[in-house]
Amino acid sequence: MIHVLKHVESITRHRDRTLLEVGVATALFELLKPEAVNVFKVQQAGPRTVLHCLTHAGADGVRFCDTDFEKSDEVVSLETRPDFQACIAEERTISSPRADAAGLVYCLPVAYDGKVAGLVEILTPTALKAPGEDLAQSFIALYRNYLSLLDYSERDSLTGLLNRRTFDENLGKILASLGPSATDNAALPGAERRDGATPDAPHWLAVIDADHFKRINDKHGHLYGDEVLILLANLMRESFRYDDKLFRFGGEEFVAVLKPARCEDAERVLERFRQTVECFHFPQVGQVTISIGFAPLRPGDTASAVLGAADDAMYYAKAHGRNQVCAYHTLVAQGAIAQRNFSDEASTP
Repeated sequence: MIHVLKHVESITRHRDRTLLEVGVATALFELLKPEAVNVFKVQQAGPRTVLHCLTHAGADGVRFCDTDFEKSDEVVSLETRPDFQACIAEERTISSPRADAAGLVYCLPVAYDGKVAGLVEILTPTALKAPGEDLAQSFIALYRNYLSLLDYSERDSLTGLLNRRTFDENLGKILASLGPSATDNAALPGAERRDGATPDAPHWLAVIDADHFKRINDKHGHLYGDEVLILLANLMRESFRYDDKLFRFGGEEFVAVLKPARCEDAERVLERFRQTVECFHFPQVGQVTISIGFAPLRPGDTASAVLGAADDAMYYAKAHGRNQVCAYHTLVAQGAIAQRNFSDEASTP
């Protein structure tokens, strides 16, 4: 009993998703003595549902990737796992023989706020006894409740996008994860794209601002202004990839952190989103446009430096007609804006 309580104490002190998942996986592995425990996150990838293995605990050790900002090495398509399908569809524990005939696999859903957000896979040589399965269910319930609390604290209450505090706390993880291959040259047109399996394409940070938003609030009222923000957030979810990260900074300003891509590809994605917003009819309001500035994330950059660069590009778009996408490094190359001294910003306390 004391051993169980120690694991509970270890899990409940975390306010970080990755540490929480590692705590759950290692607790189940140490208490139930299975061959392995895997924690999966359920995500939509266009029309398909995929599961990313975020944490593994087994005799070969513990492996994990950051829940939000690293790509899982193991991605499972839901259509290839009937047991996963049943677990998610029925929201209940499913046990079935393993494909290698070496025992059983238990799939436990992690469901909260009306959705199955993940599942826990337990590989065992023999069937779990009732106390063991009950213990697993209890830890999953604990994990589920904490995920729900984290979601509530990390998201903007109006739009459901990640909030400014979450951005401030986690952008450092993205910058820290950038390898030395993500060079400055990769930010320029012609750099290889991620789809080509090259490591040198950078992440991108885009600042998105609704044009003339004060006029919308003044003319139509804050209720319709809020509806515009909600619809903009919905259009963002539909326009960007499932592994891009979307934030509301407050007011009418949003930020998107795009996964590695060539400059041309990042600009094409942002331009497509701009056109989507321009063509969308907002009830009562009509047409709304947006201005976007974007910049690459490079090793050694600070959050303030990257945000400042993207902001410079966005404000240039605002000052030169609005309703357009501007790249920071392109504007610098053209002499349209002054280049920031990133090294000075990095050394500023």
